[in-house]
Amino acid sequence: MVTMLSRLLAVALFCALSALPGHAAELLAAGTSLRANGSGVALVLRMSAQTPFKAYTLDNPRRLLVDLGDTRLTAMPRGLAANIPEISALRFGLFQPGQSRIVLDLATPMVIESALAQGEVMVIQLAPSSADAFAAASVTHPAALWQAEQLVATVAGAAGLPLIAVDAGHGGLDNGAVQGEIAEKDLVLQMAHTLRDVLVQDGRFRVVLTRESDVFIPLGERVEIARRAGARAFISLHADVVTLGRARGTTVFSLSEAGEDQQAVTIATLENRADLVAGISVEGEDDQLTQVLLQMAHRETDALSNRFADIMSETLWFHNDDEIKSRRMAGGFRVLRAPDIPSVLVELGFMSDETDLEKLQNPDWQLSMAETLRDGLGAWLKVEDQMRGLLRN
Repeated sequence: MVTMLSRLLAVALFCALSALPGHAAELLAAGTSLRANGSGVALVLRMSAQTPFKAYTLDNPRRLLVDLGDTRLTAMPRGLAANIPEISALRFGLFQPGQSRIVLDLATPMVIESALAQGEVMVIQLAPSSADAFAAASVTHPAALWQAEQLVATVAGAAGLPLIAVDAGHGGLDNGAVQGEIAEKDLVLQMAHTLRDVLVQDGRFRVVLTRESDVFIPLGERVEIARRAGARAFISLHADVVTLGRARGTTVFSLSEAGEDQQAVTIATLENRADLVAGISVEGEDDQLTQVLLQMAHRETDALSNRFADIMSETLWFHNDDEIKSRRMAGGFRVLRAPDIPSVLVELGFMSDETDLEKLQNPDWQLSMAETLRDGLGAWLKVEDQMRGLLRN
């Protein structure tokens, strides 16, 4: 079993090598493997250059995290965990600028027996353990949490204009919905860039993107980016899939913790698991006092968000085909829980539908959708300005 000293040395190695200028590497498919090894499992990673890393486990659910320095993981062999019963899933990707992450979901409790680097090759040996021993060895490592000060978002547009925060869902090692080789994270990022350009060119808005590239941003940090920038409104972009039946068209969500139908619950559950996919622990995130204060702050913002969602849904109604109309729903999305920023989540279409999927990839359709969203934002801001005027009078 790995000792505390070896853990500290691994962290020290990561920190020291991370400070080296221009340090970047690429994972090589040849020499990278995941295989049964005696009674345990060995993960072998071969890099093009020496790379800082640290390995640790988290409980509830059980998973192994491997954090790497500035490393490209695109050559990770497919199906690496397919024949390893102890491993239920493997994910990888950019976790935050300058840091990549590999996450292995553990079907059975296994602790880190050793984690060694031999030049460009890293070998992480896992050994079977009891549930209690795994829980005792697994703690929330500080590096598993997002450091907000590491990300400085760029605001586009003229000073003094209303600021709109545009959130491209998922990113990095969180692909979101996947249809064949097409990932939700890529489609919504394209859409976010298009919407930003349309809003800035319109001349009535400033825009901040919660992510501008294929990087993972925790759900709570997305809201904080909007708040730090001083956003007037928050719009999160997603694309959905259904496994049973058929669905098409757009859906606009506002926040609701009660009165949700089953479809809203299912969609919110899928979107809310983004932090867990990336290996972040969210247990104990909100205490009772925080909940009470947030509920008080939410009362006014919820009314604004509901008007925001109503207007966006009405605007999108005419963007869909004649037989497909925009749905207006409410769900418990964590990304909509800003207590002081009116927020909506827009599912742009269903990747499981061939027609919608083709549209989602079409630049002309993306531009048309961005213009429709711009019109909805403009209509909502006009209504809110009128409401504020009435309140002042």
